[in-house]
Amino acid sequence: MIFDDDKDKKRRKKEMEEFEKIVREMEKIIEEAFRSAFNMQPFVKGFSLSVENFDEEDIIVDGNKLYVTVELPQIKNEKDLKIKVKENVIEIKTPEGTKEIELPYKIKKKIKKTFRNGILDIEAEKY
Repeated sequence: MIFDDDKDKKRRKKEMEEFEKIVREMEKIIEEAFRSAFNMQPFVKGFSLSVENFDEEDIIVDGNKLYVTVELPQIKNEKDLKIKVKENVIEIKTPEGTKEIELPYKIKKKIKKTFRNGILDIEAEKY
């Protein structure tokens, strides 16, 4: 009986160590998720709309910056995109067509853009 009790204690100890390891891993994942969430820039959601030949877009206003995200799943290469800025309008030309996004503010002509996996992100500064 003593032998079986020792075996049982060792088994429970091993299970407890494995459980603690899982808990530590979960804590790391949760900590990273919160760290990532709080490192994001604060934003106020502007508005969304859909236009023929294009998918939905999101416009976010944060202080003197505007962030525009446009889903373009049919576009595979950034070379197929041409972007122009005219006062408060961003014009996006693709092989599929042209889209003009009217913004609630005039923006400076110099913008930052990234295009990955069919998602176009534009950062612009308000006047």
